[in-house]
Amino acid sequence: MTPDIFKLHASFCGIFSSDIRLHIMWLLAEEEKTVTELANALNITVANVSQHLSIMRSLGAVSSRREGRVIYYHIANQKFYQGAQLIREGLLEEMEKRLNAVHLEQKITEDETEVEHEQKEILAD
Repeated sequence: MTPDIFKLHASFCGIFSSDIRLHIMWLLAEEEKTVTELANALNITVANVSQHLSIMRSLGAVSSRREGRVIYYHIANQKFYQGAQLIREGLLEEMEKRLNAVHLEQKITEDETEVEHEQKEILAD
């Protein structure tokens, strides 16, 4: 692979540095939407959505089609969404592992405390 593809990849992944752009990608994975529909779903201004869509369009993540005076946006390539989805699934798996580790550590601490308490009672008798 040429170094240029890594630069392009890094630049493209900047899309994922914004929770709003990730949310837009998730919404567009369901179906194409207008700027107004996206703004309503995200509870942000149309201008803010337009700025994010502009970034996403410039990087080739989303495309649009015009129907009369209405512009509909959609994901340009489903693999972009699938990549984001894989990252999200990996993050959720790691969060679950960490949560399980914390619960296990708490259980071990509780068990050790209980054993220490029982030992003190035995020694006190």
